[in-house]
Amino acid sequence: MSSSLKDDLASLKIDRGTKRPSVISAPQTQSGAQVSYRPSGPVKVKKGLGWRLFTLAVWCIPLAIVATAAYLVRDQIGKMTPAAEVKFATVQLMTESDIDKVLAAKGYLRSRNQAQVGAKAPGRVEVMAVEEGDKVEPGQILAILEHNDLKASLTSRQATVARTKAELREAEADFRDKQRKVIRQETLVTQYKTSSREELEASIAQRDMAEARVEALKANIAFVEATAKETEETIRNMHIVAPFAGTVLAKGAEVGETITPGGMGAASGRGSVVTLANLDLLEVETDITEAQISKVAIGQPAEVMVTASPGRRYQGRVRKIVPLGDRARATIKVYVQILDPDERLFPELVAIVNFLPNKELSEAKTQVSGLFVPKSAVQEAGDESTVWRIDSDKTIHKVKVLTTPKSDDLLKVEDGLKAGDRVVLNPGPEMSENMKVSLPD
Repeated sequence: MSSSLKDDLASLKIDRGTKRPSVISAPQTQSGAQVSYRPSGPVKVKKGLGWRLFTLAVWCIPLAIVATAAYLVRDQIGKMTPAAEVKFATVQLMTESDIDKVLAAKGYLRSRNQAQVGAKAPGRVEVMAVEEGDKVEPGQILAILEHNDLKASLTSRQATVARTKAELREAEADFRDKQRKVIRQETLVTQYKTSSREELEASIAQRDMAEARVEALKANIAFVEATAKETEETIRNMHIVAPFAGTVLAKGAEVGETITPGGMGAASGRGSVVTLANLDLLEVETDITEAQISKVAIGQPAEVMVTASPGRRYQGRVRKIVPLGDRARATIKVYVQILDPDERLFPELVAIVNFLPNKELSEAKTQVSGLFVPKSAVQEAGDESTVWRIDSDKTIHKVKVLTTPKSDDLLKVEDGLKAGDRVVLNPGPEMSENMKVSLPD
């Protein structure tokens, strides 16, 4: 059985060394005759396009899988490898005064002469005579409150004064008449004995009453005149005027609103009609820490920079150091007067103050000097100076720079960098081109 199976399997084996017969025999016919034929040429087996594509796909799929896996592994390894954290500095456009400064502080502009102008008496606004930005002189009318009732009261009191004065003239005439009667009665009693003592005393009493009435009318006139003056002063207070020369910063009320001394809003009445400030007396109010206050002195020059006026630097001088500390913040308030204010400055703007060495300011000091970097960012190798610049994707690149020394810790950049570039501080030997770094928060 097994030998028969082996023979059958052997008969199926293809002998690749055997040449293909040139004559191919066909099965016998029913008559037993065998038919044969000879091929006219070599026999070729043709493979189709689909077979070729299938073979290509079989080889490409494993290659694609291997490439994808390698990329994912490399990316994962890159994520797992932490970027080196470096300290950096920003290339800055600085002036000579920036370099010479002994201290910098942030503060706010204020006017030394600033007030919220209100009314002495309550009332409703009838006329607003100014707008924001208007310049006013001392005594100029800012607003008028309604006061028709006061005008009527003043007219009434003035009429009372006139009537009382007329009554006074009448009383004085009566007094003079009574005085003459007393003199006549005295003559009749003493010389002619034709009048009684009782008649003389009655005349004297009438004279004294007339004199008292004169004095009462004079006092009444003084009282009515005083009340009239009081009404005039109240009417004058209805005209709100500028207490000093300055600029209107803000309007606190409009026509029809009620003004109340000490008022806080619409419910209780406005407390003021305008906010007025003298913009020629601007200064910076800033807080200096207790540890730094020894670097500041009255009269010390300073330089003031305001964001609202880019590129402009104002000269200043320390005007006052308030002799009182803030226990909670450990600071001391300092006021720096601006010596050359212009129309671009107004209260409440943010300002940066550079306190300079105690010497006179120079216009040349305020001019733009150039780009500066810390010395610790520059590496020297022979005659070549380089820095490691940090790009936006946080990769570093070595850049050649041309620098000149300017101070103990700053170098002026003549070429190679621009304002705003970030450079690595104290770069180590592990720095390499296109190296990924992380920056501290």
